[in-house]
Amino acid sequence: MSPVIRHIPHSSTEIPEAYRHQFLLDEEGVTNELIQMTDMHTDVLFGDGPGEEIVFPLSRLLVDVERFEKDEEEVMVSRGMGVFYTRTHDQRPLRKSLEGDEREELLVKYYRPHHQRLTESVDKAIAECGSALLLDCHSFPSQRLPYEIASDNVRPEICIGTDPFHTAGFLTDVACDFFRGAGFSVDVDHPFGGALTPIKHYGKEKRVQALMLEVRRDLYMDEATGARSERFEVIRSTVCDAMVQISSAMEKRSS
Repeated sequence: MSPVIRHIPHSSTEIPEAYRHQFLLDEEGVTNELIQMTDMHTDVLFGDGPGEEIVFPLSRLLVDVERFEKDEEEVMVSRGMGVFYTRTHDQRPLRKSLEGDEREELLVKYYRPHHQRLTESVDKAIAECGSALLLDCHSFPSQRLPYEIASDNVRPEICIGTDPFHTAGFLTDVACDFFRGAGFSVDVDHPFGGALTPIKHYGKEKRVQALMLEVRRDLYMDEATGARSERFEVIRSTVCDAMVQISSAMEKRSS
């Protein structure tokens, strides 16, 4: 078994019809917001890498499994983008305020089961391999969106996200060296930072390593329509090779 778990949380555009009434935008507005905020095609872009793949099947506009469940613990609440988004990418009203039972329903049906599966997969990797490596797989727009915390518009082609406790330096080095060697511009923790780790292990279990991989969207898609570009397969192959290199480095250190 590979110690790698590929986590793909933001690839879906699916919002069940039962929850459409919660959104304040018309169909065109929702469609545009999905294009802006979805990590389109990342389920395929990162789909051929090593280890287990865990994809969240619903849109982040419904519930964002990358956020802390409690608003007081989540920095993005200040932008209206906690576990439940209330604002659009350009900070307009997106959704009505949810009542307690509405929030709990979404947490019980979608958020908590997803995190339970992620936690169980990490536990299994530790038990069978002695360690786990969670690759947090994303994409990001070529131009800064108004909701972003980063204030500049510097956009490398590849962003590597790290966690001070859960990301060993050699993992960052392997990822950066690979992409730079392949001709891409790379930055660490900019314009986005961090790497998801299950709450059970967060800040406690060094055997759980985490690394975020973010690909700039214009490398592989038309950002206006969401359609894949002619470079998609080349980028997909490069991303797969990068994950294999990172996984191999992790396995060597763990053996």
